[in-house]
Amino acid sequence: MSGQIIRMPNIREVAPGDEAASLRQQLLFAFHIVDMLGQPSGMGSHLTARLPGAETFYFHVHNFGFGEVTPDLIHEADFELNVLSGENVDINPTLHIHTRIYAARPDVTCILHTHAKHVTALSALGENIEVITQGGSRLHNECVLFDEDDGVALGKGPGEAMARALEEKSCMVLKNHGLLTAASSIPAAVILADTMEKEAEMLLMAKAAGTISPPSAEGSERTKQFLFNDKAFGRGWTYLLRRLALIRPDVMIM
Repeated sequence: MSGQIIRMPNIREVAPGDEAASLRQQLLFAFHIVDMLGQPSGMGSHLTARLPGAETFYFHVHNFGFGEVTPDLIHEADFELNVLSGENVDINPTLHIHTRIYAARPDVTCILHTHAKHVTALSALGENIEVITQGGSRLHNECVLFDEDDGVALGKGPGEAMARALEEKSCMVLKNHGLLTAASSIPAAVILADTMEKEAEMLLMAKAAGTISPPSAEGSERTKQFLFNDKAFGRGWTYLLRRLALIRPDVMIM
């Protein structure tokens, strides 16, 4: 049997060439996938995306949780947090975390922050994520512990500090707070966040049980090359879309 079998759920069609509409649709799916994966959001977490090189980005209205997002709740803003679409739209004032990282990292098109419980618990120990499983090797040399500021991130200062600490990496553990991913695509940002939470859970369980025996650096790097690329993130994203279509089919046609 030759070729590759790819099963995609039925989704609302977007006009060919409308990159902004396609991005907004993927962002909508991402909100619901993160909620489906069980990462606490409430109104304190945030997820944004932008077109490559753009100095504007798309966000969701501040008063809604990820699982409540509908297309009319996704709006566009500039890097000064001026809302460019809609009227009386409430934008999260902490989104300068995103604007500062976007400004510093032309390669980043999606940023996700959640209060994932196992990452948050690990961060309260003042610890970064240590890779201890093969699946977690996607995070090998990719996570930074940010412990410079543990207050609410108002103004541009905290975001600038996070951008400096992140450097060219994609994942950040925020001390006493949660996680952040900054990636070149929506699928990568979501899958990295899911990997962080799962690896943090495994790490806490292993620490409680005894002495950790982590994989070798060479083995982790080889596995990372297999897992940290557009093709791998694309496979994972298609799987997550199929899962979402099964439990929330209405989202796929919004």
